[in-house]
Formats: sequence, structure tokens, C-alpha cells
Amino acid sequence: MRRGQALLVSILVAASTLSASSQSAFAYSGDVWSNSDGFSIGCVGFNDTYPAQLYKLNKTEMAKLGYGPVGGWVGPDFTRAAVLNVVYYDYGFYVHSHGDNYWASSGYPNIDSAFLQDPGVGRCNVASRDMVRSSAIKAATLGAIYNLVIMSTCYLGSSVSSMPNAFQIQKTKASTRPEFYLGYVNSTYDSSSLRFEKAFWSYLNGAAGHSRTLYQAFTYARSIGGYAAPDSANPFRPDWWGNPNYNGVPTQPATW
Repeated sequence: MRRGQALLVSILVAASTLSASSQSAFAYSGDVWSNSDGFSIGCVGFNDTYPAQLYKLNKTEMAKLGYGPVGGWVGPDFTRAAVLNVVYYDYGFYVHSHGDNYWASSGYPNIDSAFLQDPGVGRCNVASRDMVRSSAIKAATLGAIYNLVIMSTCYLGSSVSSMPNAFQIQKTKASTRPEFYLGYVNSTYDSSSLRFEKAFWSYLNGAAGHSRTLYQAFTYARSIGGYAAPDSANPFRPDWWGNPNYNGVPTQPATW
């Protein structure tokens, strides 16, 4: 059962039991979402082809790990509603977009991190309209298990981000669970994200039998250098949390 470990309460317990058969049909599903219209020439000043490249790369490489089917969208079909409708079923989840650690509705000092949905053709992103908040994702996941989450955005790899918690991934580098969260700490060019993620995936899936770990792939990708950065205050800095011995192959453990 896809979400047998979900932590539900009261009436949701019955609802999860009824939906078990449909959840199992998704196997180890994943989704890859990429905001392209928010990176159009009218928004960033040049013809940014990286969103489409990142979408294709991550969809292909997640499938090699064993996630399937791998869904999601690049462009205007990447909406808040579309994400929240399917995230519960996922074991793997990837987003390329703008991201930030916004204040929660309760205000300072509470953080409710978010990435921005695709704004639609001819539009640029407006945070108040386009935010997909971690609190909304947390509510949609119902305590479900996630193996691999990649936030290819600005800031959602920082220590204050609330996004890992939305997927029940611990902010530790010594987890024993089959889980791994990858993100970028500072403002990040998506050209640098593409360079890093190409190296990350080529190393991870470059050995037979899934014998390399996500942490090893992270270390390799970071080591190659050559990453452009906006300025000295925003050096290229990826970071991770999770299990350093996990190879990324999707699984549902007997216990959590």
C-alpha cells in the first residue's frame, strides 16, 4: 500500500483505507515540475532554455532510479492545484522554480517556505498569487513517506527552510531512513543548477546496480566547480539532508 505509513487522524483513517487500492496502483511514482514562463525573456531578460532542460534531465534520471510513472509538467500546467492533487502519491518529487523562505501567515519569526508555480503564458511570477507553500504541501502529504526530494530553486536548501518538513524529511545528515533532500542555499542561476544536476545524476546513475549513494553523487557534483554565481554574497552552495548511505532507489520501509 502506497501510504500505509501515513499518519492520519479521525475520519481520515477511514478515507485512507478506502483509497489504498488506488494508491498502490501508482507503484513508486514521482513528479517533476518546471516553471518555464516565469523564466521567459520578458521576466529574466534573455531566452532561458534551462527550465525545459532541467525538466527533461530529472524526469529521465528519476526513471532510471526506478521511480515510475514519472509525471509532472513544464510550463503553464505546473500549477498549485496540479501539485497538491498528486503529491500524496509520490515517492520522488522535483521542482525547478523560484523559491524563498516566506513568513508564515502568523508572521515573524515563523517561516513557511514556498516555490512559485508557473505563472502562465505571457506572465511573470507574483509571489502572492503563485506561492505553493510548504504548509499546503505538508497538509496534502498526510504524513506520507518520501524518498527523494529536490528543490532546484533559490534558498530552499538553507537551514531555515521549512520545505523538508513538508515531506517528513529530517534535517540531519545522519538519518537511517531511506530519504534525501537536496536544495540550494543562496540565490542560484539555473545554469549552475543544470551543471550541478547533470554531474549529480551522471555520477549517481553511472555505476551498475545503483551502487553509488546520493551523498557520493552530491560530493562529486560539488567538486567539479565552474559554477556561476550572482555575486560574492551569493556563492553557489548546494546542501542536503537525509541518509548518507541511501542510493535513491524508491522503497517503502516496514517501519518509519
